[in-house]
Amino acid sequence: MLEKFLENYAELLLLKHNSAKEIEQRNLVTKEDYLNILRPVVELIRSNKDDTLDELREKLYQKSSVSWFLKEAIYNRKMAPGAVVSYGTPNYINIISLGRSSDFNAVLTNEGTIYDLASVTKLFTSLSVQLLTEMNMINLNDKVTDYLPWLPGLKNTTINQLLTFNMPVKTNGRIDKANSKEEAFSVFKTVEVDHENDGKRPYTDIGAMILKFVIEKVTGVPFYDFINKHILKKAGMNDTFVKVPNEKLCNLALTGKDGFYYKDGNYKINDLVKAGDCYDAKARIMGQGDGNLSGHAGLFSTANDMSNLATSLINREIINDYNLCHMADNETGVKGKSIQYLGRLCYSKNPIQDSSEVYHPLSGRAFASAGWTGTQLTIDPDNEIFYSLLSNRSNNRMTFIDSDKQKLVFKGLNGEKLITLPNGKTMVDATKYAWDRDEFLVHPVISLAIQNKFLEDCIKQYGEKISKTYQKRHI
Repeated sequence: MLEKFLENYAELLLLKHNSAKEIEQRNLVTKEDYLNILRPVVELIRSNKDDTLDELREKLYQKSSVSWFLKEAIYNRKMAPGAVVSYGTPNYINIISLGRSSDFNAVLTNEGTIYDLASVTKLFTSLSVQLLTEMNMINLNDKVTDYLPWLPGLKNTTINQLLTFNMPVKTNGRIDKANSKEEAFSVFKTVEVDHENDGKRPYTDIGAMILKFVIEKVTGVPFYDFINKHILKKAGMNDTFVKVPNEKLCNLALTGKDGFYYKDGNYKINDLVKAGDCYDAKARIMGQGDGNLSGHAGLFSTANDMSNLATSLINREIINDYNLCHMADNETGVKGKSIQYLGRLCYSKNPIQDSSEVYHPLSGRAFASAGWTGTQLTIDPDNEIFYSLLSNRSNNRMTFIDSDKQKLVFKGLNGEKLITLPNGKTMVDATKYAWDRDEFLVHPVISLAIQNKFLEDCIKQYGEKISKTYQKRHI
């Protein structure tokens, strides 16, 4: 009976995998790949027939390699000072914390450590726009200038084009180089369609920044106030802020003090990010410190809150089923060309795993959001699983090394990537963090999440009820 259930389950996972919009996003894994992921669960159940579901979950975790991978990433390779990983289903949330909140203190991470979400903030912008369509307050085909006539350079540009990265835009000058909020806003108002853009890398911050102002125009309230009412409170996200309260700064995982090493041999250490500041310079200059949230970056949150958001989305409590299941629709990727696969201000599944924010074994409806600081959120609405990573790889690590200087990178005794600067200081190289993160912090945990959902469904097959369970551990 269990073997037949396993076979059918693997076939169902493959069917869900092949629900992706584009043909090239399908058949990236096989039924045998799924059987290999799921078989340890069957073996566990057979050898522990008298165990409760919680006992089986714990043994599944202990038998997995997840603990080794996480420890290897943080304690040996020093990819970040610390991290908090969470994964699960609507019925099960496991939060694993490890390391410290900064290289400059001894504060251990936990489920309440507050991290700079960076570009994961875009997810909240996407959800807000879709909520407004559900409220019949906007139409995705509306022109941006219908709401923001003070951006004449966007003539005929639609909300949907910005939501799906389908309109290249640029500003006359750099917002992050402005000397004041007023100057930054003046630069922002020069935004226009970039007719010379080849479209090969359509990902941009500017579209989400524009949509923030559309949201505020339509609702008549500040962007953060809107998401607080319609997303944060609904999901039970009590520690998600644009400006971290003073009394909670002790829980903040610091960013900044990262290094940049240039081709000419010059280098600098970033000392512009103070405690409570977000890392993103555009969000800072546009008013993050005053509580003014940008559409592309600026939110801070915890593993508890991100887990609550994930389960609320999976339960269709934030946006409706149609919108949730079309978040991952590829809107930009083209087979055979060097182009990113993007959905609604999020990542869709790239057919090349090394280039994909979305792990291939997930369903075709799975989408991901990722931030420069070392954050990532994956939601799979079809398989009803999620994964969240909060880390601060931008704390006391090299975040830019010119290709000409990459030859100076060497391996440390524990496998960490190191580089010595001209001043004699040796720092960890975190420039390839996204790839290393996938290998050590993302893919093994998502595989475990798939196993946990299968375990739940096996138990349900026997007619047992499933109660919601939280597990928290520091390793």
